[in-house]
Amino acid sequence: MKPVGKSDVALREIRSYKLRSGRVTSAQEEAMQLHWNTFGITSTDRLDLKTIFEHCDEVFVEIGTGMGEVTAEMAQANPGVGILAIEVHRPGIGALLVKIVERELSNVRIIDGDAVTVFENQILPASLDGIRLYFPDPWPKKRHHKRRIVKTAWLDLAISRLKDGGTLHIATDWAPYAEWIRERCYDNPEIYGGLVPRPAWRPLTRFENQGLAKGHQVFDFIYRKNPKKNRG
Repeated sequence: MKPVGKSDVALREIRSYKLRSGRVTSAQEEAMQLHWNTFGITSTDRLDLKTIFEHCDEVFVEIGTGMGEVTAEMAQANPGVGILAIEVHRPGIGALLVKIVERELSNVRIIDGDAVTVFENQILPASLDGIRLYFPDPWPKKRHHKRRIVKTAWLDLAISRLKDGGTLHIATDWAPYAEWIRERCYDNPEIYGGLVPRPAWRPLTRFENQGLAKGHQVFDFIYRKNPKKNRG
């Protein structure tokens, strides 16, 4: 395991996101009023994922859902996979709720909260089949690199919540961030894998389309957690 560098500051010291003041539409507000109690999780206790997703064979966490298009599409395509969506922006939460209701999805639940805090306090070790982190803010300026969510300490935390064989899927269209991700995952004895061609089952995201329009290359990294007997 690589030593923690200056950019890998304590997880709770600096947030990896900046709250945006986007306008909540009337449809989004109505969805939050009518459906949050059904699909939102307000408890800060440890989560019993088997009970929450009792009709699902697997449970994935998605960190940052944007406006919910990809989350809803993947949930609809895979009804046997429970998706715990972590989002902090109210327009995004409202938009996802609208899509959940429109598509009659029963395999999505939402937490309005910081992903690090949720992972630390609410998700049990070895309880997830997968973690998805699609197009996180790359914080391109060097002085902001400390805000990037992918840090050595965060990787250790995320991997600890995966079952043996569970997957960590990260996608970015920012080449310097791709190299940053590769470096922090490199030689980690807990995981194996790396850069892969874009999986056909991952829908294009709004941020991805914006990046492609600017000529950016998209990088998909998929890592799998080593069985305990293979570590060390």
